[in-house]
Amino acid sequence: MSEKEGFIRQFREVQPKFTRFFAQRLARARLSLPQFALLTQLVDRDRVSMTEVSRKLHISKPAVTHLADRLEKNKFLKRLAHPHDRRVSPLQILPKGERLVRAVQAEALGVLLKTLEAFNAEEKGTVSRFYGRLSQMLDRALAETKKRQKK
Repeated sequence: MSEKEGFIRQFREVQPKFTRFFAQRLARARLSLPQFALLTQLVDRDRVSMTEVSRKLHISKPAVTHLADRLEKNKFLKRLAHPHDRRVSPLQILPKGERLVRAVQAEALGVLLKTLEAFNAEEKGTVSRFYGRLSQMLDRALAETKKRQKK
């Protein structure tokens, strides 16, 4: 088996496990993955516009509104009044939402960091660079998909 084939096999094995990992944790809070993704955009930020969330998550503004409605109903976030424009409703995470995001992320990072401990310093650098490049490639792929959808 080639290195590429081995990588593909491992990815196909790991990806559904991560999906199940997050799905199990979010099911306890009765949240979907898109709802969680929206909340992660609000952590560590005072307020975020729905337009910005839409752009970051590569989903439509009506989709953000629908997600925000459910999260607001369940007290994970709140809509704020914009000081100058009534049409704009910035979103702000509430303590319940922040606790959930931090707990789920801490669990996932715990698994990743425990795995990373098995690597030497050079390998850790390679893994870190890989995640940086992966993030860039995903941004490009998402932007290209968005362009094709507009056509």
